Amino acid sequence: MAIDTSACVQQIRDIGYCILRGHFPVEAVEAFHGAFGPIADEYLSENAEQPNRGPNRHYIALPLRPPLYHPSFFDNDDVHAIVTEILGEGAYIDQFASDTPFKDSVHQEIHSDLGLLFDEEPDLSHPPALLAMNWPLVDVTPERGPFQVAEATHRLPKAETIERIKVGDVPLKPLLMDVGDVLIRDPRCLHRGSPNVTDTPRPVAVTSFMRTWYTRERVDAHPIPRSVFDNFSDRERQVFRRFVIDESK
Repeated sequence: MAIDTSACVQQIRDIGYCILRGHFPVEAVEAFHGAFGPIADEYLSENAEQPNRGPNRHYIALPLRPPLYHPSFFDNDDVHAIVTEILGEGAYIDQFASDTPFKDSVHQEIHSDLGLLFDEEPDLSHPPALLAMNWPLVDVTPERGPFQVAEATHRLPKAETIERIKVGDVPLKPLLMDVGDVLIRDPRCLHRGSPNVTDTPRPVAVTSFMRTWYTRERVDAHPIPRSVFDNFSDRERQVFRRFVIDESK
């Protein structure tokens, strides 16, 4: 499907996100999903009672290896055109993970995913320092805990806007997505996860593109096997340049 990247850039700037419909190959996403299941099972065998994103909701860092890795996810012309237009040349990736609400998860607190750049100016309006990219591994229906976003809140005073959302002055919109859809968003836009009331876990892949000058310490990123890194395109080597390389694999 042809993508108007300029329109996507403007949408991110205006309302805080855009969705590229049917943009990633379904077969690649389904293969990712098949490999994710055993990883999630192993993680839950030790951490089921210690959810890190709210009750029955887990963030799981993922290894960057096939079929979880696929070039269509990370060497995508349209994605990089959007990211470069907003963040500038040289943006890099600093995480690869999943976010999954399981049955009996609950509404998260309304939040943004970015701390303050300047503590003394908490409501300072500025361009984004990073962009998040998410793609679902299963179809996201109203019952499976869709991401809910308050559009155009990425440049509004945070505390005041959260209170306006709570009393209904600012609506939360559920983002329903199909396998193959891709969400690119300004993580300052206020949002929350909603309850998954089905027996089907709703995993969504998580990655972030950062401006060259912006850093945050990550202790959960898996090293990239040398055998995988050596087969990356030049662009992939650039965006993953701050990951550790595992020379033994």
